[in-house]
Amino acid sequence: MLLELNFTLILFGASFLVFIYLLNLTLFKPVGKIIQKRKELIEGDYLEAKDFTEEATGLLESYTKQVKLARQEAQNIIQEAINQAQKSKQEKINILLVSLNKEKEEALKQIKKEQEIALKQLEGQINLLTDLITNKILGTGGKTLVGSH
Repeated sequence: MLLELNFTLILFGASFLVFIYLLNLTLFKPVGKIIQKRKELIEGDYLEAKDFTEEATGLLESYTKQVKLARQEAQNIIQEAINQAQKSKQEKINILLVSLNKEKEEALKQIKKEQEIALKQLEGQINLLTDLITNKILGTGGKTLVGSH
């Protein structure tokens, strides 16, 4: 046989097992603990970052809604201001129209009065001219009528 079972082989096997055991105690277990701690640390950081991301997303949505509401409110305020300005403008125009209509009516009354005065003056002159024409046609002289007015 090529391989003989002797004490050297048993001693070599036992020393190998003791070496593996000691290697496990001194090297593999501490390295495994360090790897486990780093893994837990990474998972903790990942979960914390995930929570921060969710919180940031929630805040972003909240701020976006607030900005949207503020814009709508601003548009409403602007529209209300425009409506009030138009209403004020229309009221001023109506007041001006009323004032202008009053002035127009007064001017028309004044024109009518002046027209009546002018018609009376013209009527007097027409009567005078009629008398003059009549006197000239009839030949009565017309001296007495000219001096009477």
